[in-house]
Amino acid sequence: MFGRPEWFTYRSAGWGLAPQTWQGWVYCGVVTAVFLGIPVLPLDWRLRVALLAVLGGAMFLDVFVIMAQLGKVHDERERLHQLIIERNCSFSAVAALCLALLYQSYQFLRHPGPGLPFDPLLLAVLGIMALTKFVSTLYLRWKR
Repeated sequence: MFGRPEWFTYRSAGWGLAPQTWQGWVYCGVVTAVFLGIPVLPLDWRLRVALLAVLGGAMFLDVFVIMAQLGKVHDERERLHQLIIERNCSFSAVAALCLALLYQSYQFLRHPGPGLPFDPLLLAVLGIMALTKFVSTLYLRWKR
């Protein structure tokens, strides 16, 4: 849409993009300035909220498209490193969710009460992660 994947790289901490060229820095600066400028415009508050929502949605889509294209502009070693990082993050997320489920179940056993022994949203997140992996695996096998 607006940004180009050549202007960005993978973030080393957290998720998202990090600018790697002057164009990427200008892109981030302009977006930040517009986000900070809209609330002080002499417009009706509903119009300012609508403008922020539209700009936020456009930026979300733009970042999503750029991130999807990053693999095409980085060399094989960078892509492999990013895959290892993402795999490790996934393993850590699953482990943390399982530990949270176990801890909540342990707390429930110590102090029984009505309902489930754990927050069902944790189980839903694990289920969504498993479904995403399953669908991705099927897609990649079908694509071969």
